Amino acid sequence: MKRTIPCVAVLALFTLPVNAADESLSVSVGVAGWAIFDEFDEFALHADYELKPVQDLWGLQPRMLVIIAEHDQKYYGLGAAKAFTINDDWSWGIASHVGYAHNLDSLGYDLEFYSYLFTKYKLTKEHRVRAEIGHISNAGFGETNPGSESIVMSYSYHF
Repeated sequence: MKRTIPCVAVLALFTLPVNAADESLSVSVGVAGWAIFDEFDEFALHADYELKPVQDLWGLQPRMLVIIAEHDQKYYGLGAAKAFTINDDWSWGIASHVGYAHNLDSLGYDLEFYSYLFTKYKLTKEHRVRAEIGHISNAGFGETNPGSESIVMSYSYHF
């Protein structure tokens, strides 16, 4: 029963009868605060490149993500996002990545998963701002799995 509710929620997410929020490529750059439920003392730059949605794969958008944080910490991830239209200017979505964490010993392992919920506002046809709340974790692959949460504000250029 514990797994039934999350499985149904994920299935519903990918079968919602809505149009994809964006059919364009994008490059985003953002600033982040990490450990928001702990010390809130780590700051980082996030950069990502998002491809067009793959319609044969539920409209998922492949993504590449780089996070550069204080103390020479880095994260390189590949993943996908699913976005949904709210109205002409607003969209929301979910994204998840698997990647390599360099110098993030406090997270317990080099393999880390970063997932987040986001909302995006269209300023113009090419320009967007995005707010997200995320979580990074090694999903139990390491001996310890403390995880960390983030808030991120990004600017996106769509082309």
